[in-house]
Amino acid sequence: MIRICYIIPSLRIGGTERQLLYLVRHLVRDHEITVICTDHDGTLAGDARRLGAYVRVLRLWSGWDPRLRRKLRHCFRLHRPDIVHTFLSGFDYAANRAARETGVPVVISSRRELAAWKKPRHLRLQNAANQLVDAVVANSQAVADFAIRQEGLDAHRIHIIPNGCDADDFVSRLDARQIRQRFKIPFNTHVIGMVANFSPVKDHALFLDIAQELFRRRPDVHFLLVGAGPLQRDIERRIRQRNLENAFTRAATIEEIRDLYSIMSVSVLCSKAEGFPNAIMESMAAGTPVIAADVGGIPELVRDGVTGKLVDSREPTAFADAIEDCLAHPEQAAHRAQQAARHLREAFSVPAMAARHRALYRDLLVHNTHGA
Repeated sequence: MIRICYIIPSLRIGGTERQLLYLVRHLVRDHEITVICTDHDGTLAGDARRLGAYVRVLRLWSGWDPRLRRKLRHCFRLHRPDIVHTFLSGFDYAANRAARETGVPVVISSRRELAAWKKPRHLRLQNAANQLVDAVVANSQAVADFAIRQEGLDAHRIHIIPNGCDADDFVSRLDARQIRQRFKIPFNTHVIGMVANFSPVKDHALFLDIAQELFRRRPDVHFLLVGAGPLQRDIERRIRQRNLENAFTRAATIEEIRDLYSIMSVSVLCSKAEGFPNAIMESMAAGTPVIAADVGGIPELVRDGVTGKLVDSREPTAFADAIEDCLAHPEQAAHRAQQAARHLREAFSVPAMAARHRALYRDLLVHNTHGA
């Protein structure tokens, strides 16, 4: 049985963490899985344990913690993994080095975002880490291309494996009126939602401008923000300043996300940059019409005019026009949403994503243990 060790900061509720849990769910059947959380465990750690994975928590303060390499060496000697796969982009040098020092046969790194946040010190460490890996897994072509440009990565070492989505997880079974009542969302309104962490790259400020423009045109709209993050209070303050409190609802939890998608007339994502956004995959699975910025890996998910609508402008009026068109032509929007749900199930299933990882692991392990 192949032993795999995944390394991630935590198993809190989030897109990357859910993708790792999907992998664990499918691979634990015929692999021995260990997940090392370098920071804390998080809500999904219990799910990983119930699936049969061993979860170890190091409780270090960050990927810069000088104790990380030593602690990981101890973990690798204890668990003897055949494969170490890190989800610590920008901070994986210590993990990769520890894996090599303890004789781990295969070391894999991840790229799951357009990491424009990386500063020269991050890139220096990342370049050193890149010398220690056998392969890099990127979740979209856009992410792979960005890593090649930013880090000078060898394109031949990058393997593109898109995220997977368990579509059934996002099909609500509750009555829409019950959901609206629970979250105090007015009846007889079109719900325009955005599921995203409150971080600069998601551009909630633009969404607020879009909402103001759309509300000016038609008062039968209501706006739903799902998520939390450092800019939450700032956006809430701006909403109050514009006297739009009654037009907005925020849900901090994403545990009822399937129900929230089901009451959205449109799911919007107006990010400045995206790798391969889970929120769009989830919207497609739920059968919710999608309108998104034409950036990063989004066009790899959404075919403009076929499975959703892409907006190539940062002007709020351009997004408002696209949303209003969906509301004015609900049959067309519903047809695109049906096409999107079908496309998601065919092209981005979790079993397909897991199978591609399984094949990559097997090929690298055979190559590294038996030679080319």
